[in-house]
Amino acid sequence: MSVNEIIILVLMVGYAIYRQTQRHEVVGDTRFKLAIVYGIVGLVVGGYHVPDTGWEIGFLVASLGLSVIVGLLRGNHTKVWNEGGRVLSQGTTFTISLFVLMVLAKVGLGTVAYFADISDSGGFGEILLMVALMMVFQAQIIWRRAEPLGARHHGTDPVDPTGTPDLVQPRS
Repeated sequence: MSVNEIIILVLMVGYAIYRQTQRHEVVGDTRFKLAIVYGIVGLVVGGYHVPDTGWEIGFLVASLGLSVIVGLLRGNHTKVWNEGGRVLSQGTTFTISLFVLMVLAKVGLGTVAYFADISDSGGFGEILLMVALMMVFQAQIIWRRAEPLGARHHGTDPVDPTGTPDLVQPRS
């Protein structure tokens, strides 16, 4: 990874950590927004290739598995509650720690692969794609926990339904 890629990765990880510390409303149709952003940036930046050896496939499977497991854990341990007609969520110290440890593990896997001469092509884009995968699983679990609490599927704020046709009650 270049110095610029490392700086961008640190900034994106920092932003993701910041977002996790903030309370935000859970809305069904926007739950994958951050994962999509990270995935697009990962695809645009590049830094990955199709594995062509058994070891590369093994490292890819381990990395994918780590993303899924961490996403499921984070989704189940994120705080989710109903407050004032909105369903909110917020990361915890545990979920933020899992995120940081996952990113460090992915950097570690890439470093081991490089120095063991298993692969020298992994990089920034690959890490962002793995983070995006983790976010997809996390967002879906949070959504499944928030939906029974009354989380909105789409639309504008139910507390201020101006402009939301699906929340306007018909007149009798």
